[in-house]
Amino acid sequence: MGRRAAAALPLTAPTRGQYDYAVKTLLVPSVDLLEEEFRSYAAHQALEQGLFPASAPKTWSRPERRQLLVGDATVPKAPSKARKPETVDPVTGELRSHRVDPAARDYYENGEKAKRPVRGTKWFFGSGRGNGYWTRVILTFAHVAGGEYEDEAAVAVRQFSRLKAALPDCMGVIYDGALRGVHRDTLARRGLLVINKQHGSVSPVFYERIKPCRSGHDLWCDQGRIAESIRIDDGTRVLQPVPVTRLEPRIGVTRSRWYHLLKIPCRHGDHEYRIPVGITTTAEDRALRDAATGRRIPSDGERGFHRAEHLQQIPQETLSHQLVYPYRSDSESVHSQFDLSLWNRRMIAYGVDRQKVFVLGFALSQNATSHQVFLEGRANAAATRRRGA
Repeated sequence: MGRRAAAALPLTAPTRGQYDYAVKTLLVPSVDLLEEEFRSYAAHQALEQGLFPASAPKTWSRPERRQLLVGDATVPKAPSKARKPETVDPVTGELRSHRVDPAARDYYENGEKAKRPVRGTKWFFGSGRGNGYWTRVILTFAHVAGGEYEDEAAVAVRQFSRLKAALPDCMGVIYDGALRGVHRDTLARRGLLVINKQHGSVSPVFYERIKPCRSGHDLWCDQGRIAESIRIDDGTRVLQPVPVTRLEPRIGVTRSRWYHLLKIPCRHGDHEYRIPVGITTTAEDRALRDAATGRRIPSDGERGFHRAEHLQQIPQETLSHQLVYPYRSDSESVHSQFDLSLWNRRMIAYGVDRQKVFVLGFALSQNATSHQVFLEGRANAAATRRRGA
């Protein structure tokens, strides 16, 4: 709000009673409106600080850090270890009362293999940043109810879709293995790259056999890309990844498409072959027809093929993925700062609404620091230009 508004603030911080009163009577009733206003202001701040620029060239196979969104969810510990409001002491039989967080539930962290149980509330953060560490801007946050309500991936897709509308020049998102094919499909249709690791449960599946030459080629889906089944010296078959020469997007206003241009090695001469990726077509999508027969080609949904699950826009085992995916570690930095802002690394409020007020304050403080660093950098650059002149 500017220096004048900051100067009008009192010199002493509010007391605990004043804070509790403000949270109960002012902030909690308006927290949803405050959350929406925060998203709008954060998007404006990101554009002001040079993130998601409209003038920057877009290299879809290797986007810049400032052109990508990063997201993940974390579970801070519940403010209380108690699970029941009343327990009986096993020794004395005394009835003891406990304060229980109504929003806390059991989650599992640390990926697919080494799951670690933790009890608390899960919060999703989406952010963007440039090359400087303190240029990060938290763009959105949301509570992940989980369980029978809404899982982390569904919350992430909804938040990224909102950010795409506010940041039209955002090129894509970086996430972990929580995003599966159905989530990648939704984001790819909105014109976003989805850069994440392939889920460990996805097995190779046969794609099709093509005969551009006498030999023919058996194509399979493996590790998020097309691979060719070839016979080696001992008579067994292995899946050899087919080189991807180009990622071709067809970005539309309401719907987008993505293609891999393949270069299939062959003793009769290499073949170029284009396949759609990232989106599982349905009967409602544009109908394709065979060029030779004119017959309608069944959609992926009709033939039971989940293309978005098996064919990624940027496959995991590629140089582009290895160069871009490490940007995801910035989400871990957000989680670390969030944990450090908590007393004893535990939530300091009970209930989702009160916790959302605290999370909002954390996001505002991080963005305020980022904005101040940006202003100082711009002032130093201007002073350097003046000295040079």
